[in-house]
Amino acid sequence: MKEKTCSKVEHKGKKYFVETIAYSFYFQRKKSVTEHFGVDVIDIDMLMVSLENAMATTGGFCAGRSYVVGHQRLSGLGYCFSASLPPLLATAASEGLRIMQNEPERLRKLQENSKKLHSGLKEALKGTKFEVIGSDISPVKHVVYGVEDRNEAGKKLDNVIEGLFEKGVMATRTRYLDKEEIFPCQPSVKIMVSAEHTGEEISMVVKEIQALVH
Repeated sequence: MKEKTCSKVEHKGKKYFVETIAYSFYFQRKKSVTEHFGVDVIDIDMLMVSLENAMATTGGFCAGRSYVVGHQRLSGLGYCFSASLPPLLATAASEGLRIMQNEPERLRKLQENSKKLHSGLKEALKGTKFEVIGSDISPVKHVVYGVEDRNEAGKKLDNVIEGLFEKGVMATRTRYLDKEEIFPCQPSVKIMVSAEHTGEEISMVVKEIQALVH
């Protein structure tokens, strides 16, 4: 991440970070992804967070340099009235933030479950072309298949999803608009864990995945 931030300065670009999922498990530490990876937040032009994923509602917030925020205030003023948040969803967002602040054990449990699933997947996928990528404390896991042929990778990943579905486990394929991407994203199976999952449930999922990939 530091190298990418340096390239921003070199090429006179702008750096925007979307922490839609990350803020939920960094909330307890009162940190952002930039601080976690040792990047000074002043080097980031804007941090953006949507509440649609981790909070299951709508709305969000952003923070950034004064000139960026000033531009938003001028350009976004009209949307405050035409696209305002419905009271029900605003209440849901407020309650979600209250729970995160007053019940930190939920976030600790989420991180424990995330690490347990990550380590379990790494062990289960050993000796195969499958690999789990990403941070161990992230509740969202991406399992990829290490071949260049995207069609072959897609078929292998779909087989895993179908096998898990038959066992009562819901997993999904990541979907992208490849024609809109400058750098095509690697196909993957997306698996998410929550604070409510038990150790037995996580172990069961890992065991089923291991059986499917070997």
